[in-house]
Parts: sequence; structure tokens; C-alpha cells
Amino acid sequence: MRRMVWVALGAAGGVIVYRRAQTMIADARERGVVVSAQQAGVSAMSALAAARNLASAAAERAQADHATPAPGPSGPGSAAARVLRTSREGEK
Repeated sequence: MRRMVWVALGAAGGVIVYRRAQTMIADARERGVVVSAQQAGVSAMSALAAARNLASAAAERAQADHATPAPGPSGPGSAAARVLRTSREGEK
């Protein structure tokens, strides 16, 4: 009779532990999905912020280029020619 009581208690305890473990696993999965969605949102926000910063920097650079046009041609090697020209003007 004692063994039957302990077997019944063990079975009941096992069922309770199993159900609680299933509940904990389901909660962890839900949290995982929520956390994944949050991380995706944060990644998208940071990517948009970086793109916005790059666009504003490019706009500022374009405004600065239009404000002070570089003398001479703007073909390949023209940057090197400008550097040489400005260095020669600085020596005079």
C-alpha cells in the first residue's frame, strides 16, 4: 500500500512538473518572438538613422562643393592637379 501511495505521488508530481515546464517553454518562445521583433525594430531604426546621417553629410558636402567651385577641369587626375596648383601658389 505504501508503494502505491508513493507511485501515485510521484506520478502526480511528474505531471505537475511536466505541465509547468511546458508553460515555461511556451512563455520563453513568446518572449523570444517579442525580443526578436524588438531587435529587428532597433536594427531598422539604426539603419535608417545611419542612412539619414549619410544623406545629410552628402547634402552638406554638395553644398560646400557648390559654394566654392574648384578651378580647372574636373576629369581624372584633376584633384592631383589642384593640389599641385595650390601648393605652388602657396610657395610664391
